[in-house]
Amino acid sequence: MNGPRRVHIDSLELDLRGITAETAEAAARALGPALAQALASHRAGIAGTERVDAGRIASPAAPDAHHLATGIARRVAQSLQGGEQ
Repeated sequence: MNGPRRVHIDSLELDLRGITAETAEAAARALGPALAQALASHRAGIAGTERVDAGRIASPAAPDAHHLATGIARRVAQSLQGGEQ
């Protein structure tokens, strides 16, 4: 690895329709660390891009906030690296 790697995300729009407000809030708080971990675990480079649509993820009706954040983070990381799920 050559020096620190940084990713700047100006904004992130999440549609958490059907998820309780408490779970959505907890998942949003956990998303930063989950995304940092997801990006660190992928060795592929991240190309600069203006806009990324990370698509959808499947979620149970009452997801655990940590698992929800981890799933979102993995999907965003894959999208930033140009991968498909």
